[in-house]
Formats: sequence, structure tokens, C-alpha cells
Amino acid sequence: MASSLAKPFIVIPARGGSTGVPRKNVRLLGGEPLIARTIKTALASTLPGRVAVITDDDEIEEISLHYGAVVTREEKTTGKATLDQVMVRTIPFLRELGATDADVLLTMQPTCPFITGTRVREAMKAFADGAGSVITVIDDRHLAWRLDEGGNPRPDYAARVNRQQLPPHFRESGAIIGARIGDVVKFETRIVEPIRLIEVPEGEALDIDTFADWAIAEHLATRRRILLRTDAARELGMGHAYRTLALAYALARHEITIVLSVDKPLGVGFFQEYPFRVETVEDELAFLNLARKTRADLIVLDQLDTHQEFVALLGEHSKIVTFEDLGSGAEQANLLVADLYENPRVPADRQLTGVQNSILAPSFESLPRKTKFRDTVEDILLLFGGTDPSNLAIKALEALQSIAFKGRVTLVRGLGASLVDPAKYSSLDLQILSNVKNMPSLMAKADIAISSAGRTITELSCIGVPTLCLAQNAKELTHTHTTVNNGVIMMGLGSLVSTETLGAHINKLCDDAELRRTLHDRALSATAGRNNTSIVARIMRKLGL
Repeated sequence: MASSLAKPFIVIPARGGSTGVPRKNVRLLGGEPLIARTIKTALASTLPGRVAVITDDDEIEEISLHYGAVVTREEKTTGKATLDQVMVRTIPFLRELGATDADVLLTMQPTCPFITGTRVREAMKAFADGAGSVITVIDDRHLAWRLDEGGNPRPDYAARVNRQQLPPHFRESGAIIGARIGDVVKFETRIVEPIRLIEVPEGEALDIDTFADWAIAEHLATRRRILLRTDAARELGMGHAYRTLALAYALARHEITIVLSVDKPLGVGFFQEYPFRVETVEDELAFLNLARKTRADLIVLDQLDTHQEFVALLGEHSKIVTFEDLGSGAEQANLLVADLYENPRVPADRQLTGVQNSILAPSFESLPRKTKFRDTVEDILLLFGGTDPSNLAIKALEALQSIAFKGRVTLVRGLGASLVDPAKYSSLDLQILSNVKNMPSLMAKADIAISSAGRTITELSCIGVPTLCLAQNAKELTHTHTTVNNGVIMMGLGSLVSTETLGAHINKLCDDAELRRTLHDRALSATAGRNNTSIVARIMRKLGL
């Protein structure tokens, strides 16, 4: 008979003799014993005196008592007794804890560590609504096969269709099975009609039996909620958006949300074609509310200068990483990543600096691409960021035309950059590209490059391309990576460099193979070993995540 007053008594069976994963129930998962996760979930769902661990192991008993469960011991067995039989034998102990026939016995397996208290509440509601048993299940529909009486394979489906078109096929997850105590005694089983199935998502359905399962559990136990806050606009450029995208790929095993300003549509349009969740906010208050709502473990701010009060509010519940930040917020953040320039007001132990901490597009790591050094310059690549606000591409093209360069010239224009009319440079063998998907492959074809002073410099260094650099603005003049040691000749503020001066530098670099060889070698040496995986691991380690 249904009763809304039934109390849950949760029993966690935990033998000590696991063979697939030795010492499985006490092995540390995310810094705590595996069984502790189920005990904590159970204790959050009922009173402490109603959570019991059944074990034959001294260590499991000690750990269970430490985390707040009561313990009853069983003799060591061969493991052939069914859980129904074990539960029937345990009911007298539950009665000592105050259980009655009308109360509910819920078996929760410690090998299903990600089941949530929500499922316990769903189970108890099902009993209140008249269920005789509850079983957690996962929809495991597939094109399955069986063997007939003669041992011949036969399809276990009516029609060969896509998986999603098959009828539901539920597999027990093992996380929760329950029935009323009186029914368990009467029928000697926890499966009593009417049965209610509680479907759980894949993570909650994980039942650890092998080390492969354990690897999945470690992934789930260390998965974080991460907000990546950035923007893209003509005056801001596209570099922040590209770095955020690269960071999202490097952190993709976590729960990622990219947050953009609603009034900066360039960034919103850019991220639409990528497989990440995107949210827009109107202002800092809206972002603060979003961060609190999502209970983010980590917030990454890639917006340039931040304010101390804002970062302090964000940091009340989350770890904060900020990029390229010279604002007061950098002093409040847990970590500053400043690969282009240091912030002198932030202690060195809270900064990651230099090209070895530069996040690049993952395509720069998929193959060991390097430009092939040639004694003559046949290909020049022009790269001036996503927006090129100072129109440095025009100056570079005019300089190349003035020196009558006869090789191939490739100009890459970003999404926010103004159009260039190739007819004005008809004397050049010019190709203009936009929205390039494989930038490393394009860079590897270049003998030299002309670029502004953003992260493109580090990308070119990774490929070993000797580079002439023109700063878009005064802030780019402070970037510390535009040095000869990184394969770069820095010419200063682009707007102050004349076409004639730029042309002379291009001629010098084209004519001096030894100089180009030195720049090529130094660039590769400076960036050797740099990779996004190591940088992200470094960040997470410093944050204790």
C-alpha cells in the first residue's frame, strides 16, 4: 500500500574482495575513497542512522564509519549470494535501526559513485505514488543480436534502423534498487509489482567494474564547470576570440560555456560554427548572475583589463584566471596568464609568462609543421590580425610593390578587416584569403612573414617563419615576444613606419639568407615543447583543480 510517510533506509553493500579493480571500494577517486561518494549521497537523502554499509572488510568498515554510516558485518563469502538474499538477511539489522514494514529499503551500490540525491527523491516519490519497486536504468538501445537454439546468430530487432529509431531498451544501472521492507520479507526479492523504472543519464549510470570504467570515473570526478568570458570587435580585434576557442578545445572534456557581450556581434557570429555552448550577457552584472547560477568551478576572463571589485565578486565561489590583464582585477585573480607582457603588480608565482605559456589554435599541434628554409625568398605571407585597425596590410602591399617583389604574396584578411582591392596591386603575384581554416599549413609555405604584434607572432615562431613586425597600436609595442630570440625583427609602431623603410627591411631580409636562417632557428628553439595540453595542465595544477 502506498504511503507518503515511508522512510528510506539505504543499504550499501561493499565487499572487500574486488578482483577487476583491487581494493575498488576504498580506492581514491577524486581524492576520496570510492565508497565515500555513495555514503555522502545517501546521508544527504535521509537521516544518518538510516544509512548502513554491509561489509566483510575491516578497512571498508573504518572508512564507512568515518564518513557517517552505520556498519553491519558479514562473513567473507565466495560472492555467490545474490543481493536479494543479502538484503533479506540485513532486514533484522534495519529493524534495530527503527525500520518498519512500511518503510523502504533502497540498495545503493558504491560502484555507481555518480548517482545523485535527485534519484533517491524520485524513488521515494514513486513509492508514495504506489510503486512496488524502483530500479534505476539507462536507455541502452542498439542493433543487438542473440543466438537461437542451434547457436545461430539472429537479429534481436524488428527492422534495421538508426539507433535513435529503435524502441527503448532499458538496462539496469545498478545504482538504486528498492522495495518496501515488508515486501522484501514476504517475497524474498526487491522486485515487486508494480515496478517503476527511473531513467538516469550516462554519467549517473556508470558502474565501475574494470580499470577502463575507472578511467571514465576519474574523468567524471574531475570534470569542471568552466565559463570562458571573451569578446571580439573591430577595435578589440579577434585574438581574444581565437585564443578562447583554442582554450575551449584544450578544456573540452569539461563542461564549457563561452560567454560573449550581446552588443558585440562579431564574436557571437564567430562562435556560432563551433561545437560549444554560447551565452550572451548585457553587462557585468548579468555575467555575475550567470556565474552564480551555473556554480562555475573556474572562470576565465580574456577581455584585457579587469576591475578588482568585479573579480572579487566572481571569485567568491569560483577560481579566476585572467589573460593579458593590466587592470586591478589581475591582482585579485587566482592566476594571470600573460604570455605577451607581464603585469608588474602581480606576484611571479601567480603569473604564467612567455611564449611557452601561449595558447595557440590546436591545428598548430596536430602535425610537426615547419617551414622549409630556402636560400631565396619565393613566398611572403601578410598577417595583420582579425581586424587590422591601422590598415597595415595596405602599407605592406605598397612596400612590396615599390621594391618590385617578384615572388608570391599571400594576404590573409580577418573577419573584421576591411576589404582590399587586388586590382590596385596588379604588379604583385597576390592572393587574398579570408576565414582560413588551416593556418599552420599556410604559414609553413612562407619564407618570410610580415605581421602585427599579436599572438600570430608566436604561431609564426612555432613554424619557424622569419618575421617583420609592425605594431598596430602603442599597447602592442609592450609585447615582449617580438624579439630576435623568437625569430622576429620588430620595426615599431606601424603607423610611423614609412613605405620606403618597410620596403628596405623586406629587401634586406630577402637578400640576407644568413639572417633569415638565424631567425628561423631561434624561432623554433624558443617554441620547442610548447603545447596547449601542458599549459592547461599547468593552469589547473596552479589552481588546485
